[in-house]
Amino acid sequence: MLVRFTKHALQRIKIRNLSKEEILNTLNQPNSVKKNSHGNLIAQKMKGKHLLRVFYFIDGNSKVVISAYKTSKVNMHI
Repeated sequence: MLVRFTKHALQRIKIRNLSKEEILNTLNQPNSVKKNSHGNLIAQKMKGKHLLRVFYFIDGNSKVVISAYKTSKVNMHI
């Protein structure tokens, strides 16, 4: 499946010092996938002591990344 990034996602990834590789790895091999109240999907993967959360939606045969961030508040999201 193709992966596309919104302008917002690219800005947030840069600001938060995330790499596209870790985003793609999380999308392709998540520890879990949840759905938020807006109907978007959230791929989650542990990265050391942090949880990487990637927000996306499906558009045809593409995953469209909306935003991503790492958090140390793991218990809050699992």
